[in-house]
Amino acid sequence: MDEFLNQLTKSIPALRRYAYALVRDSSIADDLVQDCLERGLNKRAQWQGEGNLKSWLYRILSNIHLNHYRSNKRNPLAQSSEIKENLTMSHQLQNPADQLDRIYLTDLDKAIAKLPEEQRQVLLLITLEGLTYKEVAQIKQIPTGTVMSRLSRARETLRKNMASSATASDQSGSTSHIRRIK
Repeated sequence: MDEFLNQLTKSIPALRRYAYALVRDSSIADDLVQDCLERGLNKRAQWQGEGNLKSWLYRILSNIHLNHYRSNKRNPLAQSSEIKENLTMSHQLQNPADQLDRIYLTDLDKAIAKLPEEQRQVLLLITLEGLTYKEVAQIKQIPTGTVMSRLSRARETLRKNMASSATASDQSGSTSHIRRIK
């Protein structure tokens, strides 16, 4: 197996993780990754061998996702049946700390889904995939300063949304005595 195919194969788990974080539906994420790999193989001649192949594939995946998002063929912001099923199964959790974590993560997931697409992609590439600002700038083909600005705005929006969701639950009286400290 040549080096291109070897790197391509090693990139699949990271691509799946990123795709799932973008669309929050495993079947759509698998389709997105498959389209990305297919396009990567078809455009193999365009790969210059410089830099990281994974970054090149992230760019392809981001562009495909953005094309789907813009054309409204699929709505990546809609909650999938898989997520709804997972939320309804939360009653099976026995430990109250696990329940609080689950609620917090559900709120965080909803807040991330509300972010503008450009901010969400930058946030996920940096926080979920652990890429550097420079790598994300190369993937998105934008200046590093723009990456930092989008990340900052995304984080600030998340802070506000998470704070407002905590305030709303406090006012409803459902969790007025519960406070998350971490």
